[in-house]
Amino acid sequence: EKVDKLEQELFELNGEIAGGRHVPPNTRILQLADNPEQQWFDLRQDTLDKLKSENAALLSRLHTLETSIPHPSTTSASPNTTLVAPNDDEALVPRASYDLLSTENATLSETIKQKEKRLLRLQQVFTSKSAEFREAITSILGVKLAFYPNGQVRVTSVFDLNASFVFQPQNHGRDQAAGGDMKMQLVAQGEGGPQDLPSMMQYWIENEQCIPGFMASVTLECYEKAK
Repeated sequence: EKVDKLEQELFELNGEIAGGRHVPPNTRILQLADNPEQQWFDLRQDTLDKLKSENAALLSRLHTLETSIPHPSTTSASPNTTLVAPNDDEALVPRASYDLLSTENATLSETIKQKEKRLLRLQQVFTSKSAEFREAITSILGVKLAFYPNGQVRVTSVFDLNASFVFQPQNHGRDQAAGGDMKMQLVAQGEGGPQDLPSMMQYWIENEQCIPGFMASVTLECYEKAK
């Protein structure tokens, strides 16, 4: 029996040590007064205190309402019996519940405001970076890009603003579902461009199926023409 008791104590001590709750003799554990664990416990205790207060207020209000409602035997005893209605000044919702809901509502409102500010900031950063990206493309490749909600992209040469081409994804959904690369196809073009544009389109787009080569040739021809 003594061995079983000692084994049980040893098992409990092993559990305390594994859980980090065992403090050896003559050992002091130092920690910050405002550490994350203490913050969590304080928040939990505060929540429990609010719930207890709200529960007590609800029970008190329920008891008040039950005592203010007349029993059926009392209402049928005499036609001249006057019933005492609950005081209109007493709120049906306990103050503790109202305060708790108000606090939660204020917290949610503040969270929404912070999310909206963050979203606005992200949109501003995205707009700024998109403008930088377009300027970099214009400076390096000599073309302007315009993106449309339907997935189409308009490419315009900076050396001939009438030389514009509209591309759209080809089998966009199927390629993405299969994990393949996106392929673009030419769907419209402007009135400008090199004189031999039809032959360039036939060679680069129809034969070679190389849109970058086509745009490079168009840019080079438009540059030579604009000099």
